[in-house]
Amino acid sequence: MRKFASLAVAVTLTLSTVMSGPVMAKDDNKVMNGIEKAYVLSVTQEGSAVTYQMIVNGNVETYYTHNKSFEVLPGSFVSFKAKQDRIVHFNDTVAVLNLNEKVMSKDTTAKTLELELSGTVQLAANYKVIQSLNGQSIPKSLNDVFVGAENVNVFYNQSGQVELIVINGLTPTDTMRVGIMNNGFASLDHDQLSFRAVNGLKVVDKKGGQQFNIAANTVVTFVKTANGVKATVNGTDLYTATDRLYVEPATEDSLVQITSFTRAYGTPSYRGTFEITPSAIAGKLNLINEVNMEQYLYQVVPSEMPASFGLEALKAQSVAARTYAMSDYFSNRYAKKGFHVDDSTLSQVYNNSAESSLHTQAVNATSGKIMEKNGVLVDARYYSTSGGYGAAKHEVWSDAGNVFPGAQISYLSSRSFTYDPSNPAQIYNINTQDEAALNAFYKDLTLDGYDAASYYFRWKVGFSKLELENTINQNLAGRYAADPAFILTKNAAGNFVQQAIPASGIGQLKDLYVTKRGQGGNMMELVVEGTTGTYKIIKEYNIRFTVRPSKTFTLGQDVSLYRAKGGSTSYDPGYTIKNNTILPSAFASFDIARDSSGNLTNVTFFGGGNGHGVGMSQYGASMLGLSGWTYDQILNAYYNGMAIVNAY
Repeated sequence: MRKFASLAVAVTLTLSTVMSGPVMAKDDNKVMNGIEKAYVLSVTQEGSAVTYQMIVNGNVETYYTHNKSFEVLPGSFVSFKAKQDRIVHFNDTVAVLNLNEKVMSKDTTAKTLELELSGTVQLAANYKVIQSLNGQSIPKSLNDVFVGAENVNVFYNQSGQVELIVINGLTPTDTMRVGIMNNGFASLDHDQLSFRAVNGLKVVDKKGGQQFNIAANTVVTFVKTANGVKATVNGTDLYTATDRLYVEPATEDSLVQITSFTRAYGTPSYRGTFEITPSAIAGKLNLINEVNMEQYLYQVVPSEMPASFGLEALKAQSVAARTYAMSDYFSNRYAKKGFHVDDSTLSQVYNNSAESSLHTQAVNATSGKIMEKNGVLVDARYYSTSGGYGAAKHEVWSDAGNVFPGAQISYLSSRSFTYDPSNPAQIYNINTQDEAALNAFYKDLTLDGYDAASYYFRWKVGFSKLELENTINQNLAGRYAADPAFILTKNAAGNFVQQAIPASGIGQLKDLYVTKRGQGGNMMELVVEGTTGTYKIIKEYNIRFTVRPSKTFTLGQDVSLYRAKGGSTSYDPGYTIKNNTILPSAFASFDIARDSSGNLTNVTFFGGGNGHGVGMSQYGASMLGLSGWTYDQILNAYYNGMAIVNAY
């Protein structure tokens, strides 16, 4: 069998040259098509025939031949003659092109791709995306081209625009690209970046073909200049790149320390490699850490759950965090910025706490495992503490198009996590739509439950009329600016509509009441009456970021949040905290005190839990694990009916 030559070429092929005009065969007078530079997607043998799927003029075409004297491999460019769909002659020259480039970012609105070496390329108006998988050519979209992918071939038309994108096989999902924020997770933009490693570093310019070795424990610093990204060592200029520079550890798996910002445990050390690019903001740099998924979790899990929660809870957290990361990978929400997740609470907190052996053990014990429901990734939300009930996801977040409540998800529904201490097997349920029942529930410190060990199991916080007025007036306009569809004003007709908040806010507070609660009792709508009007605050996030128990917003004295574990007889002074940034949860009721004239004087909130309440409670997972539950049992308690499968 004759095999075509395999040639690595560094030229750009355009699909417009794929097909030439009709050619007359010498052995007969029948018209044949001369095909040049067709891209071979797949080769299959069916009986005596060999079938080829190829891309010709940007379209997937199928040809066959009975001539087996030539071997053509997928990924080849071939030139041949065909009569209709039968190949009658292969030319002797075949080129296998090395056109794979890493996808660095994509903009689905502008229809552009940024490739590692070619830079930003424009997609043609009629571009196509095709996946070559298991001998099949499957139509795809730009959503299926993932940032970080290296299994993508890109082909251009005569105008230099991308006409065809071919995804070769399945895109590996075991690598995460993380956008790294500066001090306090305030921004993705850095004034400068400094690195060092005990075994040394490499600074690489892939486009420029340059590499510099940095000695052990030597700091290399990067700043943005008018000419690009400049690297310096000990105050001496090392190199300036016009685009992107890479920092890699000199030895595989060595940790790299970044000394230009801090995290909760001090100067952070990271695994993986780093990409430094100019920010869109003058004088600033952006940083992406590319790291293996499991190593990413080595630094997520300790940042999200302490080792004291126990191994089974840490395993459950590892699976939930991996599933959540995988969802972010496929969501493309940061594709324009070139990464899959950031390192803050907007994704999952990454490397704010140092690695530990127990966390690493939990990650390794569940390596590659994720949760699915009916073959689809589980929406693996989690939060700190339940106050006795979980929330249904659709009653916490709105769907696209500001639809609220959103679409219901069966495994993220509300349920009780509370039981009577005298009978732990009996789950404790109340009417969560009854204000009096809820008020009594949140005031009852003696109850037990999955989260009873948490000091957020029960809490209360009081405001004077002036303090509550102040925090609402300090925050309401900001919430309207951020989420205007869910901060509404009552108009003259009695309807709640979108309307700018007055400069004086609500004025003086007259009353407040809940008009809608979720299945778990969480506040969904809070109405506030003031002297300037009546306002409806919708969604738990908006409520919690308007009623903020901190002197920063109440403009008075310290505000105390009193807390108690389950099974208590009173709030423990040792657990009291001052000036909490937000209301701990929307699982709360409140008492209103009035003077003899009926004017509001004080409001005291009684609540339970910490966080949004959807998915897995981390404190609950800890208590269940420490009482003998395995990690899969814990996960099924919070994501009912899920299946644990291997992602890779």
